[in-house]
Amino acid sequence: MSARLPPEPVVWALSRHQAYLNSRPGGVRLQRRSEDFADLKLDGAVLDDAILPGCSFAGSSLKNAQFLRADLFGVDFSRSDLTNAVFDRADLRGANFLMATLKQTSFRQADLRPGQIVQHDKDSGDKDGAEGKQDVPVNMYGANLDEANLGHAHMDHANLSNSSAVGATFVGASLFAVNLTGADLSGADFSGARLKDTTFVGANLEGAKLANCDLRGANLRSVDLSGVDLSGANLQGAVYREGQAQLPPDIEAKLAAHGKWIASNGLEGERAVFSHMKLPGYDFSSCDLRAAIFHETNLAGAFFTKSQLLFASFVGADLRKANFDQASLGGANFSGTILAGAQLRGAQLVGVEIFNALNQKTGKIIFPRFDNADLTGVDLRGAAVEGVDFSSTVFEKVNIAGAELRHCNGIRTGRRS
Repeated sequence: MSARLPPEPVVWALSRHQAYLNSRPGGVRLQRRSEDFADLKLDGAVLDDAILPGCSFAGSSLKNAQFLRADLFGVDFSRSDLTNAVFDRADLRGANFLMATLKQTSFRQADLRPGQIVQHDKDSGDKDGAEGKQDVPVNMYGANLDEANLGHAHMDHANLSNSSAVGATFVGASLFAVNLTGADLSGADFSGARLKDTTFVGANLEGAKLANCDLRGANLRSVDLSGVDLSGANLQGAVYREGQAQLPPDIEAKLAAHGKWIASNGLEGERAVFSHMKLPGYDFSSCDLRAAIFHETNLAGAFFTKSQLLFASFVGADLRKANFDQASLGGANFSGTILAGAQLRGAQLVGVEIFNALNQKTGKIIFPRFDNADLTGVDLRGAAVEGVDFSSTVFEKVNIAGAELRHCNGIRTGRRS
């Protein structure tokens, strides 16, 4: 639905606010709470210093609008067009920019931290209803932030997954624990930004600047860092692909698409399927390959060190002498694989609880499977193994020193008949 012209009361309120800003007679500061401005055409509106907590501008056209220093706590800008708008020093805690167009928009020094929303539960039995508080992070999922300026903005815990921020500026910004999964950050400048515990899984950082950034504990699985400026960056405790040896372009493309598939819960991108491919010795270390499929794939001598392989399926794969040290393998399927001589030191081979589409527990737990697999000479030192049935598995000369075997059964040695 295209944006409609604002009704007369809104036009009148905007004109009085403009008079207020210009110190003209009759000027009145615009103050509204939880009011509906959705689907309005408000291009060029000047709303500096306005007080609009909880209001909705969903689907509105606000190109070139100004919100300098405005109180926009919990405001809904979902799917709105805010091209070239200005939010410098605005209070945007808990705001919603889902799928919004924010090209060349300025958020310099804006407050984009979680907003503590008060909720009332009228079913609690309390006369006035129980009151609860919930921290709601800023939502920029799927937003277009190309060439936006977020310099020195406060964005802790914000969700920018599957967003596009090509050429955007995040210089000096605070991005603690921000979700950038599957985001296109090519050419973006994060120089001096605080990115501790931030998630970049599957993000495109080609040509990006991360110089002097605090990246402690950051998750950079499946990210190609070969063209990234990391000079002076603190990567202590970060998970990332070390070294500059890159996978072939078609494999890198699969990883990128898989990252988007993960970030969007399957709505975008594409699940990575490597079945029947010949990938001996390939290095997938520190990649996020949750639910990836490697059926009957030749992965002899391949590396999956520190990789995230939750629910990955390797049915019938050749994994001789492959390295899964410290990999997360919860619910992974190794049925019919040849793992002779493989290393799984410190790997997590545990059960994973299944949640439904509403993120509710189903009570079902998926454990790793090794049906008819050959684990001859496998190194499981320090691994955590839970709920695995090894009754049909060749378990000869397996090193389990220091391994934690919980609720496993059927461990035996000898060859399959």
